[in-house]
Amino acid sequence: MHNNLFIASCIGTMLLAQLGAPLNASGFTVAILMSVCVIGVPHGGLDHLAGRQLFAKSCGRLWFVLFFVGYLAIAGMTMVGWLLFPLSTAIGFFMISANHFGREDRPSDPLDETVTVWSSLTAIGSGGLVVWIPAIARPIEMQHVLQAIIPAGISASSESIVFWTQILAGMFVPMALVDIIYTFASPVARSHDAVTRAVRHVFLILMLAATPIPISFCLFFCGWHSIRGLSQLMRDHRMTLDQLTIASLPMTLGAIGLCGVGAWFWSSGRELNAEVTRTLFLGLSGMAVPHLVLHDLLPILIRRLHFERKLDSPSAA
Repeated sequence: MHNNLFIASCIGTMLLAQLGAPLNASGFTVAILMSVCVIGVPHGGLDHLAGRQLFAKSCGRLWFVLFFVGYLAIAGMTMVGWLLFPLSTAIGFFMISANHFGREDRPSDPLDETVTVWSSLTAIGSGGLVVWIPAIARPIEMQHVLQAIIPAGISASSESIVFWTQILAGMFVPMALVDIIYTFASPVARSHDAVTRAVRHVFLILMLAATPIPISFCLFFCGWHSIRGLSQLMRDHRMTLDQLTIASLPMTLGAIGLCGVGAWFWSSGRELNAEVTRTLFLGLSGMAVPHLVLHDLLPILIRRLHFERKLDSPSAA
């Protein structure tokens, strides 16, 4: 059902764009903000639940301190990186985000320790379509979006970011196509409906090429990725929808407040949409990077350390 609704949303958004609907109007901007605050933020705002699962057994009550200090430190470094080292921060952010999106969408376990280099590359290819396609099809718009994020003194970096992103797109889009085709030959993928996955990717690519970047990114991030993440979170922690709503309410209200404050702070005679973009993107990237580390890197490291300890234990000998 979710897959069909997402495909329908992609088609509807493309039709609105082709019919000349004012997708950059203030009403759509408010809709983007509300979607991110209500759906996108809770997706990462409840990361302390995953942090407790990872650290509580080994750190006891200190898990809380270890988790939040590390989480906030990574978030702070990410936002500083956007302001001081925009090119390297952007490319790194695009790559790890693409890997996260792609591995989540693969039919196999995203935390599988036997993952190969090729499967990682194809995951980056398919998961990064939300970045690669706009870089190819809408480079000028992408540059304008980046200029709204990067300080004016180093705004030339936006051209470099788009250029290097296009280079990466030329490498990874073919890998994404290979990945989509390969799923038809994979027994594991066939059990997860490879045809539906391929159809979804086709309409996602068309929508990303035909629709303004803030709209297409919001639809993918909130309408596909975050909803799936929240559903998985409810299953992992055995939460009902009411429990999830109550648990995420403080983050949602806080995000709405911060967006309002940020838009007011940055708006000094410039268009509101540009200032909202800067505030929203910096906030999301600051939350996204520690989220990716928590869900992608740490579980694999902990599993491998646990596996190595088993091999080194006397019982294994």
